[in-house]
Amino acid sequence: MYCDEVVPGFDVSFSFFRKVFVTNFNIGFGSPRQDVCSTCLQLSERIKVEKDAAEKVRIMTELRIHKLRAKAFFKLLQKEENHEILLSFDCQKNLPLPKIPDQSVYYSRQLYFYNFTIVKGSSHNTLNKDNVFTYTWTEEVAAKGSNEICSAVIHCLNNLDVTNKEKIRLMADGCAGQNKNSILLGATMNWLYSAPRNIKSLEIIFPVTGHSFLPADRVFAITEKRIRKMETILKPEEYMNILQEHATIFCLGKDVPISDYKTQSQNILKSTQSFHFQITKCKRFIITRKGNQVQIRGEISYHSDTGVDKSITRRGKSFQTFNPETLPIGIPVKEAKLVDVRKLLEVHFGENWASLSELQY
Repeated sequence: MYCDEVVPGFDVSFSFFRKVFVTNFNIGFGSPRQDVCSTCLQLSERIKVEKDAAEKVRIMTELRIHKLRAKAFFKLLQKEENHEILLSFDCQKNLPLPKIPDQSVYYSRQLYFYNFTIVKGSSHNTLNKDNVFTYTWTEEVAAKGSNEICSAVIHCLNNLDVTNKEKIRLMADGCAGQNKNSILLGATMNWLYSAPRNIKSLEIIFPVTGHSFLPADRVFAITEKRIRKMETILKPEEYMNILQEHATIFCLGKDVPISDYKTQSQNILKSTQSFHFQITKCKRFIITRKGNQVQIRGEISYHSDTGVDKSITRRGKSFQTFNPETLPIGIPVKEAKLVDVRKLLEVHFGENWASLSELQY
């Protein structure tokens, strides 16, 4: 618009225009928002259409409180005391195999590559191989559930240098099927039971729903930027080559055994209905060790401690008998999905796709 309307001879390049526009006018170029919090969006839209002044003030107050709670989580993520270790973790979106530019991919089922990343340190820390640990596996190796997540978390905890440390803090999103459940509570309580004596407590913190941007998401953004520039990805190793540029890689099921924490937690812990807190309502779980007993309390806020420390083990049970078995590797993939993948490769590479790409699907 500027170049069309300006006097001839005064038109400029886009880069020069952008530089002047941003620096002299202090106005930036934004992008459309993605993954916006549902609660924030809903309350903001209600404020726009609400006619009653008192109700509008009430909704605005509710929105402000919601955002303040979200900020309280991120303030905890930004600090790490000398006597503690902070770990945050998250799962990346499923990465497709094969990744090819063929339009038929849109209508075809594919296999998936899974990536679970743990970051050590606060959100201010620089990300590198020393503090980013990535656990990878593929769809036919194992599922993407609580057993896999717990196995990776416990492996990371076992390999930490906890010298002169007293507390471990874990921060993750509130996905019930993977993180926010009694299985992770059982696994971490068992770890604290047998941890070095200098570790006094372990805290698990979850964000406000819709506000769960974690350091692992920064790693995902970097890797996805690289992946978008690659036209074809056929093997899991190609994803791993990208990931290992920024993280230490472990293959779940190969380097790290997958243990049955679900069964052990069900055998040792009471039913969730018998807990002295509601898992879904809690934002923090504080696990402490007192002698040979491990206790836990649930807190509904990030700063106020109103809960009570209690044991949640069944009568006559203790973590001394908590010994999860190693699960066998490999789960069957539906033949229909395999047929789709083979057809996809055949369309793209021809009938001899197996010999050309050295793949086994």
